[in-house]
Amino acid sequence: MPFSYEKITTHFGHIFPTHVEELCELLIVLRKQFFGDLDLMLILAIIGSRALPARQTTAMTYQEFQASDKPAANVQPINIQSVAECSGIARETVRRKVNKLEQLGYVHRDTQGMLKITAKATTELTVSTEASVQYLVALGASGIAFNKKEFE
Repeated sequence: MPFSYEKITTHFGHIFPTHVEELCELLIVLRKQFFGDLDLMLILAIIGSRALPARQTTAMTYQEFQASDKPAANVQPINIQSVAECSGIARETVRRKVNKLEQLGYVHRDTQGMLKITAKATTELTVSTEASVQYLVALGASGIAFNKKEFE
């Protein structure tokens, strides 16, 4: 059965403890990977979401996602101002953090100021991606558990 707001809120007690525990684990990994700066991670995630929108990933395997030669069709450019508006982080703060992401080699800015994720980010941040996958696995497993209880 598909997840819905109603199903999650009806069975909240089954999934919430897993969510909190696994989210904490994910945030710990992300915090380490991003030098204690979760805003840095958020900015990179926003830039990445424009580079590889969800509609392009529906048939993508994890190995295809990790590949450095992903297709770049339908990339929606994003600049510092747009990241600031989307995240609610001050523009100047976004600018400084984008500069840091550029220094790390995780983001490239073209001549018009448009930002995109580099292959280095995908490679070096595999630990974060793995932690995200584990979070999703745990949530899915807790959802399956409460679905089984419904049919017992």
